[in-house]
Amino acid sequence: MRFKFIIIMVLISTAIFGNSIFSFEGMPIQSYGCDVYSVGMGGTGSGDLFRVNTNYFNPANVITANKVILSTAVSMGYQWYSDNIGNSYRDNGLFFPYFNFAVPISNHKFAFNFNSFSSGNIENEKPGVWEGYEYIEINRINSSIFKAELIYAYKNPFVNAGLSLDYYLGHRVRYWEQDFDDIYSPKYEVEKRFRNAGFSFGINKKIGNLSFGTFYSSAADLEGETIYKSPDIADTLDLEDKTIYEIPRKISTGITWKFMEKYKVSFDANYELWKNTEIYDENTYRLALGLAYDPLSGYGQWYERIPLRCGGHYRVLPFEKNDKKIDEKSFSFGGSIPLKSSGKKIDIGINYLLRGDKNKHGVREKTVMFYFGITGFDIFSKRAKRMGHREIPKVDY
Repeated sequence: MRFKFIIIMVLISTAIFGNSIFSFEGMPIQSYGCDVYSVGMGGTGSGDLFRVNTNYFNPANVITANKVILSTAVSMGYQWYSDNIGNSYRDNGLFFPYFNFAVPISNHKFAFNFNSFSSGNIENEKPGVWEGYEYIEINRINSSIFKAELIYAYKNPFVNAGLSLDYYLGHRVRYWEQDFDDIYSPKYEVEKRFRNAGFSFGINKKIGNLSFGTFYSSAADLEGETIYKSPDIADTLDLEDKTIYEIPRKISTGITWKFMEKYKVSFDANYELWKNTEIYDENTYRLALGLAYDPLSGYGQWYERIPLRCGGHYRVLPFEKNDKKIDEKSFSFGGSIPLKSSGKKIDIGINYLLRGDKNKHGVREKTVMFYFGITGFDIFSKRAKRMGHREIPKVDY
């Protein structure tokens, strides 16, 4: 039954509806494999060894698992789009950001992680006139990339190390139509499917109240097929396989400082080498900072035992609009609700994000997303049976 649950969660995690007004330019929504705890701290945690990590962007983080652990989450919220001439629109989004589990065997740690890697979805409609005929022009983009990882990590007193085998799977569908009421409506759809493998290697180390972590992710040329569909063509056209999308090399590092027993601050930096790819010309980066209050369990009043955290990040996107670079800024807040069973909890996070500038790009978007994650230990163990065969004593007369 538990294995059926795992399969169901992996299938659910393939449902992603991450919307952005910049989706026509590329895939603006980027997931760094953060769990909900990390989301509440601005997306930090690649060097945080002061908690049980379920964010495996640094594969060495798996060494924090000392029991069988499972974690998953759901995210939902709204996007508000506006332009420089006063138009505005509200959209909504829903996706399952990740599903993972880890199995420790002494100092050897094994894990599986499946998460949304990047996406961009948008649909717009605008009226037009052609030779006296009115029509509605429909443009739609649906794109996403998912990442599956098999991870091995080794815990030792010198430096912890982790290696993951990564597999990327994605698609990008472009749909266009001119919808006339009285005459023929032209339309077409171009679907691109792509996939390939890569790897990641990371290390981390804790020294007193400081912990460090860094990792490297390889480039990957995602190859696949392009399918052209149109009612003007009897059969769909399946074009030859080739490189359709590229994943750049990535270098990331993080540091966490714990102080006064209850507090910690984390800083992360991610650098992506897009200049080495054929699709974008400039390297990009992301900086994140987070603060957490993690009280000691069982001490103080009820409100003093609630873990809280906040943070934010600044990121430069790899593509442009109106020949201007696009950046995003976010602020996040989070907390945890411990459950009755030891080690199990519900994490909650709220992320407010601004992407683009109306003066530079003509459009801007605001996003508010709510995250709900659950983490549990020893999901495969069963309660020991306390019953057994016993002889019923006979009554002495």
